[in-house]
Amino acid sequence: MTGHTTARQRLTAELLDALRTDGGVRVVTGEPGCGRTTFLDHAARLFRAGPVRHLRADQAHELDDALRPATAAAPVLLCVDDAHLWDAPARATLARAAARIRGTGVRAALLVTVPDHRRVAPELADLPVLRLGPLTPADAALLVRDAADEAVDPAVREELVTAAEGNPALLLALVRRLSPAQLSGRRALPPSLVTGEVLAEVAGDRLPDDPGGLPLTTAAAARATGEEDADEELVLRACPSAIDGPLPDLLTRGEGRLRFRSTLMLRAVYATAPSAHRRAAHLALAEAATEPDELLPLLHRSWATTGPAPDVAASLTRAVTDPACTAPPPSAAGP
Repeated sequence: MTGHTTARQRLTAELLDALRTDGGVRVVTGEPGCGRTTFLDHAARLFRAGPVRHLRADQAHELDDALRPATAAAPVLLCVDDAHLWDAPARATLARAAARIRGTGVRAALLVTVPDHRRVAPELADLPVLRLGPLTPADAALLVRDAADEAVDPAVREELVTAAEGNPALLLALVRRLSPAQLSGRRALPPSLVTGEVLAEVAGDRLPDDPGGLPLTTAAAARATGEEDADEELVLRACPSAIDGPLPDLLTRGEGRLRFRSTLMLRAVYATAPSAHRRAAHLALAEAATEPDELLPLLHRSWATTGPAPDVAASLTRAVTDPACTAPPPSAAGP
């Protein structure tokens, strides 16, 4: 991205400046595919005040040794990628090193990366967090330009940027899946850019073995409204087996709403579920609604059908055209 300072690059520079004055520790987090490793590597390249050490889980016992150069004239930057993969004793050692840096004025900085689609490990829960948000549209457009082997048609680039919703890994996966003719606009794009297959590729092994139940029902409820969260009471009525169970790590709750910790994981859970499971989730949401003739319950019911349903279609048309309808516009994407 020569000649352009991206928002991520500016954030990295600001972070390194801040680390010099406020204790020197950050847990860098973000959803799968957000570019945590790239961000960490860029910070390491920009750090010129002293030595840089990259530590793996099997090197946790070396943390004390790694901090020794910080007692000399030059500070040290310690980089730990994917700390959630460390075992509990190793994370405890990492937390002690962070406490030493923050509490004793050791001339060191510690950057730790973890994903945010699950709960943060308790050993790291009290450390200051820097969350990487989505790429800006301008930075996403630059990433498309740099990733493609030839010029990309502006309209195609805009579709790619919109479909990826600021996720770098998803954006790169979409670019790789298009032919040069499609990228240049000489050939039509596929009907759906973001498929379950490409979302599974980006989410990797982070997807639950069984994405049904509460995660899928929450995703279906959110998908219908186009929002990032869902009404908790409605979802639990539609999925009563989850009422007394623990909340899955992928989800969080607050103010009567259920939300995925990661928008990408919401999309992936929904898109990778078998179509029959998605229809069952939508039917359960339709039947759990207290006002079954309103727009959203009818939309759920329409997505639960497998063939022509003229009665549902007629009811849905009446609801959509009703001036008294106050429901948010439904998402255009169905099962």
